[in-house]
Amino acid sequence: MWTHKLGQKLSLMLLLSALSGLLHAEQSFEPRMVLIIDDMGYNLKRGEAALALPGAVTYSILPYTPYAKKFAVDVHDSGREVMLHVPMANTAAKALGPGALTPEMKREAMMSGLNQALDATPHVSGVNNHMGSLLTSMDQPMQWVMDTLKARNLYFIDSLTTIKSVGWKKARENQVPYLKRHVFLDHQSNEAFIHGQFQRALNIANKFGFVVVIGHPYPETSAYLARMLPDLKKLGVRLVPASAILLPEVKRELTRSARHRLQLAQASALVSEQQRETVTD
Repeated sequence: MWTHKLGQKLSLMLLLSALSGLLHAEQSFEPRMVLIIDDMGYNLKRGEAALALPGAVTYSILPYTPYAKKFAVDVHDSGREVMLHVPMANTAAKALGPGALTPEMKREAMMSGLNQALDATPHVSGVNNHMGSLLTSMDQPMQWVMDTLKARNLYFIDSLTTIKSVGWKKARENQVPYLKRHVFLDHQSNEAFIHGQFQRALNIANKFGFVVVIGHPYPETSAYLARMLPDLKKLGVRLVPASAILLPEVKRELTRSARHRLQLAQASALVSEQQRETVTD
């Protein structure tokens, strides 16, 4: 009887050790977070506070705004990624600002307008939509957007301001690298709400392997992120630029790894429980 229990203990210890080794091996594909700060360009003080955030934050800049070129250069010089935050027509008829794309535009006008906005903003690696609940739901205009992005080797982030968006689908059809937004961080700009959304983002990252988060250069957002981002790695999530997880095979591997890691953690917890029961017998 005593030797049987000893054998059980040894087997459990070996299994627990093996599971721990597998869990450690999975860390090469730890969850990733893409954090995009939209609406950069109008406010110098708020923009500079957002630029002071640590790590591989991605910044999306509104075209033709007073500080668009300055922020684009500052972001690039800091080794981080610049995106163009392109205003697109919305269903609420809200003002769009300069460089906007609207359904009334013909192909030539839309592609020319987008190209001019890209030319006016240095160091752009990709594009996402500012508003756009109307335009992103329309096949033909989004096809013209993708024609432009593909010709310039740029990626597309669908902000998903409407569930009817075809933006990411058009990107996929045209082999334009793309991502979809998972979490808006601060459509209520108070710390409690931002914290809840950030925790939601962490949960998505751990469950699916990656998460795309969009925030804005609000003082509350910058203050919260300045506190949280230095500890992100301790939470088991790596902050990466948008371009780091664009490839479909990367997204698939991150998701596979997240599922495997969860299964291993569950198995490890079960073995630990069985080990405790064996010891107390």
